[in-house]
Amino acid sequence: MEQDTRLPLSDRIGALEAQGHALGDRVYESISGAIVEGRLAPGERVSDKELAEALGVSRTPVREALQRLSWAGLIEMSPSRYTRVTEVTEEMIASTLEYTGLQAGIALQLAVRRMDDAELAEAIAQLDRMIEASDAEDAADLMFASRIFVGYLTRLSGNPVLGKVMHEASLLAERNLRQARPVLGTREFRGDCYRKMRLSMLARDADAAERWFRAQHGIAATGLMSS
Repeated sequence: MEQDTRLPLSDRIGALEAQGHALGDRVYESISGAIVEGRLAPGERVSDKELAEALGVSRTPVREALQRLSWAGLIEMSPSRYTRVTEVTEEMIASTLEYTGLQAGIALQLAVRRMDDAELAEAIAQLDRMIEASDAEDAADLMFASRIFVGYLTRLSGNPVLGKVMHEASLLAERNLRQARPVLGTREFRGDCYRKMRLSMLARDADAAERWFRAQHGIAATGLMSS
């Protein structure tokens, strides 16, 4: 549940607890989590000084985290003017959906080729949960199930470069889609794409599975829907 962004920053981002993980990573995770969950609102201005005080750390790891978040697209900076959380626009939502369809399609392609039978069965079970949520027009459950499915495929893709890229982009994608929860196409269209993707996965047809996944995201190849 999102917090009231009018609350003091210290009430929205608590001090870090002592842990064994690298301080820089913990600061990054704390700030990025606050952005994704809406505790730091789109367009809100932030400062390294205030964030450092709220987290109970020095300003150096906060500055490093903000630079990293700027690269990830969650923070925008204008030297000597402002540092603020990026806004979520309709164009950004559309771009995020397109990116997800393309990159997750690659993960699906690789995973279908490399997963064993038990892993395939688990992937199908996760896809079935997506189909159930889609048929019920439950946008929140569909987004949650889709995130789990894509994360699973990415781990099974066997490509560490793809995994790292998608991990870095996953925070931005989740934040951009969290509130809007866009549901692409009609229930019938989604169901058709998902079910044909399911059959393709069971047949170990990685190319067809990827095409149907992309089709569900509105980036189908010419002639696909007639196949």
